Amino acid sequence: MTEGVENPPSNFTGILKRLGPGLILAGSIVGSGELVATTRTGAEAGFTLLWLIIVGCVLKVFCQIEISRHCIVNRETTISALLRIPKFGKFVAWFWFITFLSGLGQLGGIVGGVGQALEITAPIFGEHSAKWWAAIVTAVTVVMLARGGFTFIEIFCTVLVGAFTIITVGNLFALQTKPEWAISGEELASGLTFSLPGVDGALLTALATFGIIGVGAAELVAYPYWCLEKGYGRWIGPRDGSPEWLKRARGWIGILKIDAWGSMVVYTLSTVAFYLLGAAVLNRAGILPEREEMISKLAAMYEPVFGDTGRLVLLVGAFAVLFSTFFVSNATKSRLMTDALHVFKIRKLADGNERTKSIRFFGWLFPILCLGIYLIYPSPLKLVLFSGLMQALLLPLLSIAALYFRFQVRDPELKPSRLWDAFLILSTIAFWIVGIYLVWTKGGQLWAALF
Repeated sequence: MTEGVENPPSNFTGILKRLGPGLILAGSIVGSGELVATTRTGAEAGFTLLWLIIVGCVLKVFCQIEISRHCIVNRETTISALLRIPKFGKFVAWFWFITFLSGLGQLGGIVGGVGQALEITAPIFGEHSAKWWAAIVTAVTVVMLARGGFTFIEIFCTVLVGAFTIITVGNLFALQTKPEWAISGEELASGLTFSLPGVDGALLTALATFGIIGVGAAELVAYPYWCLEKGYGRWIGPRDGSPEWLKRARGWIGILKIDAWGSMVVYTLSTVAFYLLGAAVLNRAGILPEREEMISKLAAMYEPVFGDTGRLVLLVGAFAVLFSTFFVSNATKSRLMTDALHVFKIRKLADGNERTKSIRFFGWLFPILCLGIYLIYPSPLKLVLFSGLMQALLLPLLSIAALYFRFQVRDPELKPSRLWDAFLILSTIAFWIVGIYLVWTKGGQLWAALF
């Protein structure tokens, strides 16, 4: 057997050991999209858009798996795969790069949110505590990125995200014991009727949230990198047309699907919980989280259950998920930029050592850039929403790439079911509906969302 090649596990313990990319993905997902954008959507629209939140989490997985399947079977990165699509691929790759840069603004908003949480908890630096705390968090992130590898990132994300997800879901259930805040069956049903809100601005916020929640455009591009780094492509081995290769490919694609769907359950549960808390508490109380008071206003979601300690619960949780997102996203962007420079032939990497050095270089550069953006433009919510809008525009382009990988660069032996193809096409249609709506009816507000 070729060196590095490995047969896929067939027992529960073996499969569990080979999961991991989805946990890292969840670490970046359960952050700004859920804590900030999703709760804001619930605060504005009430229960009306619960269906959009669920659809936004579930439908994207089909494109995620299809792009990742192509990458691990052919053992190539997402950007490299995109550039192989005739004509269209180069445009998508460069549009992704623009979105990639706008994502630095989102991370600037996230590190600002972490700074706000720590400022409220420990305002030890006077009136500029949030900025000083953001700088300290940035420095800690740089050190962690310089010292941590795949396993460290995997464990770190699992602990932080898992803890706050449990607290948030528990808070939602405990809310049902409070008559004035309990969610009725009618309210839940109203959120599943595919209706649209009548509140000005709520739909735009919702569509921006659609671009962030679940597997956003950034995660669609990033997920295959973590799958390759985990070893899925290496374990399949080079394509040699043998029955053994085909068996390994099918097996590891199956592991990839378990990893992707498993993480989807985690972040969908968390996303729905945040949305319902925003609708049940913030919407009823007429509270909209925004600007410098964003974190303190979000704390209202935990006060009905935890009372005066609700703010502390939110602050600890906000720090956990936002810092996790900031850390994982910078780790991901370091890898993406390294690969982009290589694939775009801007800076060729001769070997793995040069790749590692490049990742470490961007591992300290990007967090510092994000901090700089926050210091210059200290409005976390707007930065997060603007990045979400950009990702919502990139989603339909990536869905076309997924269709190309499925129907043009096809592997007859690895062909999925017709039902799978139907959902893949359905997700593509959903992405295009959102993208077209944003371009034709809300184009001016894209710019206004930032300025």
